Amino acid sequence: MSQELKVIAKCALQSDAWEVISTVVKECVAQSRKEVGNRFYTVHFEQGNHNHMVFIEHWDSQSALDLHMKTEHFQNLVKKVTPYLEQPMEVSLLEEIKD
Repeated sequence: MSQELKVIAKCALQSDAWEVISTVVKECVAQSRKEVGNRFYTVHFEQGNHNHMVFIEHWDSQSALDLHMKTEHFQNLVKKVTPYLEQPMEVSLLEEIKD
């Protein structure tokens, strides 16, 4: 059985980037939630700072995440958001510690 994993992706955005990228971000979230293997997919602003966006995701397996990263909506997100990043996206893949 594949191990579930969680993803935290942090994006430091240029000032006023949200106005330009909000539609593509919201579309990616909506489409990602429909994917097989996705349990949870949300995007947040860091409290008090709308130039820091954080994705929190929960996937059934690494293979489900791999498939997600090949989808049109994810590729479109990367293409549209990357030019508005202050620095490369910081991504952490997490495995739950269980008894």
